[in-house]
Amino acid sequence: QVARGDFSVYLPPVHTPDHLDCLDALTEDFNRMTEALGSIETLKTEFFSNVSHEIKTPIAVVLNTAELLRNENLAPEARREYVETIIHSSKRLSTLITDILKLNKLENQQIYPQVETCDLGEQLCECLLSFEEAWEKKELQIETDVQEAVLVDADAQLLSLVWNNLFSNAVKFTEPHGKISLSLRTQGEFAVVQVSDTGCGIPPEVGKHIFEKFYQGDTSHATQGNGLGLALVKRVLEMMDCQIAVQSAPGRGTAFTVTIPQREGEQYEPN
Repeated sequence: QVARGDFSVYLPPVHTPDHLDCLDALTEDFNRMTEALGSIETLKTEFFSNVSHEIKTPIAVVLNTAELLRNENLAPEARREYVETIIHSSKRLSTLITDILKLNKLENQQIYPQVETCDLGEQLCECLLSFEEAWEKKELQIETDVQEAVLVDADAQLLSLVWNNLFSNAVKFTEPHGKISLSLRTQGEFAVVQVSDTGCGIPPEVGKHIFEKFYQGDTSHATQGNGLGLALVKRVLEMMDCQIAVQSAPGRGTAFTVTIPQREGEQYEPN
């Protein structure tokens, strides 16, 4: 039955709990195996369902807008607006495909970190400034507390992917006139980065799954995103022996904390 794809199979113990033997242990392992296979099948089904949804949405927008552009009497302003809509949706689709391919390579260990020494504070500030237009549009308050000369040995390009995802989420989920905070401090042998916001926060049941592929706490898809950003973040940090933790509560904002080993010999010595 299992070989034919039925993972609901369950084998009852052969003996009573006080007379268990190796056959019962084998039965228990078999039940664990079928449960795990069932979970994988469920994840695969959800994966394809989510991919289909995320791809179909921008394609539908492109097709519908292109149909509108066929109107020869369209005003120039409307034509420009429709062209921008097509470009935006095409970029969204391109980003989705890029993220899927990148995550697949990371999970199959086809991407290897190119380690170099980088100034973490400088990199964080550069990444944050790339979102200046977005935070100014929402009139967000930006607060930074970045310790200088914190050096780490890591893949700078992959680390940028981490910061860009965290900043993007912070801007996206923070209401207008809210606040985003960035801090970088050293603690012993580690550099600790925290990105926090005063946004909508994450319910506990959602927080358990945010690093899973295609998981979106907002099932209505009211906020744009493909549910791959934090899965990429988690995988990148694991590859570089870094840790990430999240603290959040609905209505109280969210704080992501990333812990990175400092460059050897760069341990901070307090005065």
